[in-house]
Amino acid sequence: MTDTEKTGKRIALLRKEKGLTGENLAALLDVSPQAVSKWENGKCLPETSLLPALAATLGCSIDSLLVPRALFILEAVYTDGCTQIPVTGLIDSLVRDNELHVPVVYPFGSLPAELKSGRLKLLTVKYQTPNGIFFTYALQQETLHITIGDKKESFETDSPEKMRFIGAYYGNEKEYTSALSKIRHCAYFGWEEIPVNHEIFPSSTSNDEEEYLTLVYLNSSGIHTISCAENNSLQYNGGHTLLRLKDTSKCILPDIMPLAWGMQKDCTWAGALHAALTFMGKPCSYEQIMGMSGACYRICFTDIWDFSCTDALVAFDYAVPLFHALGLTPVWANRLEKEQRKKERYAIMQDIRDGKPVPAINLRVAPEWGLITGYLDNGRTFLCRTYFDSEIFEKWEKEDCQDKQITFEERGGYLVNDFWPFLIIHFGPETEKSSPCESVKTSLRILSESFRAEKSRGYYQGKHAYEAWIRSLSEDSRFDITADRENAERRLSVNDNMLVNLIDARRSAAGYLRDSLPLLPESAHGQLTKLADNYKVIYESLSRFRDKTIPGKGNTLHYNQGAAYGASTPALRKEQIQLLKDILEREQDNCSIADTLNDGFNCR
Repeated sequence: MTDTEKTGKRIALLRKEKGLTGENLAALLDVSPQAVSKWENGKCLPETSLLPALAATLGCSIDSLLVPRALFILEAVYTDGCTQIPVTGLIDSLVRDNELHVPVVYPFGSLPAELKSGRLKLLTVKYQTPNGIFFTYALQQETLHITIGDKKESFETDSPEKMRFIGAYYGNEKEYTSALSKIRHCAYFGWEEIPVNHEIFPSSTSNDEEEYLTLVYLNSSGIHTISCAENNSLQYNGGHTLLRLKDTSKCILPDIMPLAWGMQKDCTWAGALHAALTFMGKPCSYEQIMGMSGACYRICFTDIWDFSCTDALVAFDYAVPLFHALGLTPVWANRLEKEQRKKERYAIMQDIRDGKPVPAINLRVAPEWGLITGYLDNGRTFLCRTYFDSEIFEKWEKEDCQDKQITFEERGGYLVNDFWPFLIIHFGPETEKSSPCESVKTSLRILSESFRAEKSRGYYQGKHAYEAWIRSLSEDSRFDITADRENAERRLSVNDNMLVNLIDARRSAAGYLRDSLPLLPESAHGQLTKLADNYKVIYESLSRFRDKTIPGKGNTLHYNQGAAYGASTPALRKEQIQLLKDILEREQDNCSIADTLNDGFNCR
């Protein structure tokens, strides 16, 4: 016989579980609110014709409404932590003699396609007995067993706990292990974010498929399951009561300093590194980067007059001493094939999420160094800082961005890179730094080595570069605009670019060496000062000469049929040749001083 009072209480409980008011339920069933009130107060039962709709609305079976029993299923969900399938009515209908015994076997119930994933599957249940309301769950291939005497997990709404983890697993539906101790460790230390990776959650050696972190937790609103794929992150809400997937479809590092020529940072490799290290909280001046690497002593030249001769790494490896001095390990990605790009894309995205800009060459316009500063659309689009930004911003905004759904401000003030870079540097693990004194000694050694270096990859270096540059400038026919305008103007432009970079390098050398005086024994100060002074003479004499070749500097130059910059006349080239010869003599003197200094003191 149906117990009217118990049925009424059951209807009221299920209605509240669904988050419905009496008026809401009445509207859904097309009855009056007074009718719902009478049912819940035990004054009468719903009409028989309403029972199917009432049971469906409350997510239960008709029998569970009308037949008195001590075990009621309030909510049941079959889930992979991503897609949730309500199965309350199905599970409640399986209660027999106030006991539930359910094998959790895939597939379970009526499954949408989205649940056919590699994620771990589980069944979560909220149920009521005379002892109270409890929560439990069972994983795939397990059996969920509940009796009225059980006291499973519960969560008091007035408890000081914000949330409590009751299950954590790392892996996938084929293979997984418990990660509950790791998660409780993260919770204990108050992490705001849980990175899901193989460092925090070690992966099985036999599992080559994508893995997931699957969490089961309680809070005041009930039992929850969430699943996060590897190389992504989970975030707490502000009150630490819920977890949500971090939006990793985009990540932008804010306020990375601009890059541009004419700011006394004309070596794009060193400039990009300076901006990255500054952002990462590892302050290191541009002059220190140039000095510790030895790039401040560089000079390269190629007979084909190629702009790439000014690239810091084109012929000599200045990166090794720099990263050793910084105590950082560089991880290189060099000229990757198409099939390698997916893995590298994830590596770049991970660096960005870790707050590390990624130096790379050939991001926009031409092969110069810049920084990858963020990504959009799950890494399909990279954002960047380059030395070309100020020149092309207006055009890019007008032509390329009209249909973009994300504004310039939302991109962090960055442009989108044009090309996949052919050389990328990741900042790897930190190592022991060289002492400041040892870094100076290494710098002086590189001064000598790079000055005496042989031709490499088609580029003259040091002494040989000066000699080749002088020889090529002596061939006036190479600069005859009337005979070959395109190549003549190219050579004039490369020549000017080399002057700019040489001025910048030698200015950096003078500054770095002078700033290094306190790092060396006093006995070395005289020679080091002479070295710094020599470099100051070099960059100042080069600067005065270049000023003569720049339009708008107050000089009255007669450019040869349209050449608009550089040593465009035989007289200017003759003056430059003599200047380079004088500088070469001073550079040879510098090399001898560096040898003497390196042999003359030891670092303690």
